[in-house]
Amino acid sequence: MIVENYPYTLFDSPLCDLPSEITFEDHLFGFSQSGHNLILDKLEKYSQDNNRITVTYQQILDNTIQKNYPNLTFKFDLGRAIPIMFEPFADYNQHPEINYKNFICSFNGSSHVSRKLLVAILEKYRWFDSNYCSKNFTYSSFDVDGHVSDYISAEQQPIYTKLFANSEEFNQTISSFGHNQYSHGTNIHTLENKLTESFLHIISETVATSYYPFVTEKFLYSVVTRGLFLAYAQPGWHAHLEKYYGFKPYTKLFDYRFDHIQNPVERLVELMSMISKFSVLSADEWRDLYLLEQDTIEYNYNHYFSQDYLKYLANYS
Repeated sequence: MIVENYPYTLFDSPLCDLPSEITFEDHLFGFSQSGHNLILDKLEKYSQDNNRITVTYQQILDNTIQKNYPNLTFKFDLGRAIPIMFEPFADYNQHPEINYKNFICSFNGSSHVSRKLLVAILEKYRWFDSNYCSKNFTYSSFDVDGHVSDYISAEQQPIYTKLFANSEEFNQTISSFGHNQYSHGTNIHTLENKLTESFLHIISETVATSYYPFVTEKFLYSVVTRGLFLAYAQPGWHAHLEKYYGFKPYTKLFDYRFDHIQNPVERLVELMSMISKFSVLSADEWRDLYLLEQDTIEYNYNHYFSQDYLKYLANYS
């Protein structure tokens, strides 16, 4: 068995003499709308000509993916998922009091297309407060318009590009809280006040331009601080989180129709439009709305610390 992580250099050259089992970590560069993946496509071709390969992955791949790869056997690796996703917060048992001062917090680490789009639209809506939102990368003034044009028709581009900030000053500014990509046990202490002082945490999920849900530890920053969160992620991400992990959405407050929109730019715009009505409220009004979801907030908090999520995931391992 071999273990392959980003950037998956094994697949830069023709495949030969592969073992019967390969373990993958990270995002695999994402999936197409048809449920295909460039790396898995190469493995499928190799396995047709050679022996069948078992693909072990710390994400659950359902039948929409598996049907595209009849010569591959997929296995969910719960043993790897636990230390990567869940263990870093296990000892975090006390958070600051909820004390709203800000509308949105969002933490954006390494650069992806979707993260550039997210920070640009937050800035356009004037919700990117550098005291609560991070942006640990810079990009060119050509990037945002180019990314929008990749997903939006030429006819609609003049409308959609106006919804994203694109000033050179913002694009080239780093806003950081000391980003440490893998030290979540440390990061939670750095970010806890930003989370508990913000009405809503917009999760900047990895490769949100992919078309199949990829769940990382990011949502747990809100769960363990008893906060509200929504993710700019792949289509179906929130439903996937509930079905396979058992964490409930906040349906009394939020309309999750955006979660089903396939186009990543249209999904992001719909997410921003849906939450915009909350932006004009006072801190006291945010607190009142928070209390409407307190049962779900407590459920998710207890679901994590009781490790009941393992009962869900064990059905697929």
